Order: sequence, then structure tokens, then C-alpha cells
Amino acid sequence: MSDTAIPVAEAARDFLRVLDLVERRRETAVLVRDGKPVATLNPIPEPAQNCRQLAERWSKLDRLPPEEARDFAEDLERSRANLPALKPAWD
Repeated sequence: MSDTAIPVAEAARDFLRVLDLVERRRETAVLVRDGKPVATLNPIPEPAQNCRQLAERWSKLDRLPPEEARDFAEDLERSRANLPALKPAWD
């Protein structure tokens, strides 16, 4: 997969062509204004077809830094503590 630089004005005029580049050719469009990259449009990865593919992708995912992971875990615990107790539907 390669990156293709596209001026913002051109992308605005011909967005469907840019989208076709990203979707069908699986290229990343780098939108450029005044010679500087300002945004990227990336293709969405195809879904994993089986558990092996999913496991391979999982190991390559970015990880949260330890401090952010701890903060996230604390947020989850606070949220769980504030949930109302659920009664079983059959009571």
C-alpha cells in the first residue's frame, strides 16, 4: 500500500476519485495544503476471515502506555460501581 499526495482543492473537486483510490486501490490519500500534509484518508482493513488472522492482527495492535491503561481501568471500575444492581428477569 502506498501513499498518494493530493492537494486539498483537488480532493474537494473530485472526492469520488479520491475515495476510489482509497477503497479500490487500497492506497492512503495524503491531503496536502500549501505543500504541507494536513490529513490522511486510509482504507479500512478487511475483516479477519478466521481466528488465526484475528490473532495475528491482535498482536500487532498499538498498546496504551501504562499510565493511560491504568487510568482507563480505573474509569471502568468507577463506571461499574455506579451501575444499578440488576435483578434477574424471572424474579
